[in-house]
Amino acid sequence: MTKLIELKGINKTYKNGDQELRVLKDIDLEVEEGEFVAIIGPSGSGKSTLMNVIGLLDRPTSGEYFLEGQEVGNLSEKN
Repeated sequence: MTKLIELKGINKTYKNGDQELRVLKDIDLEVEEGEFVAIIGPSGSGKSTLMNVIGLLDRPTSGEYFLEGQEVGNLSEKN
């Protein structure tokens, strides 16, 4: 099967002055063609942030994200 989504070591940190809030820590995920995936967890666990990263609405602070085998960090807004 083809990997549609692959996340490797995804981190997302928000800064507020000199304080940092890490909302995603070392997330690894693979979603293959034809799979159904549910992201579940308690309030404040980073579900929406993860979905924003997967949906290309936000960029991770670090880590690698591949969409259909192409690294998202190398995509421009035109792609």
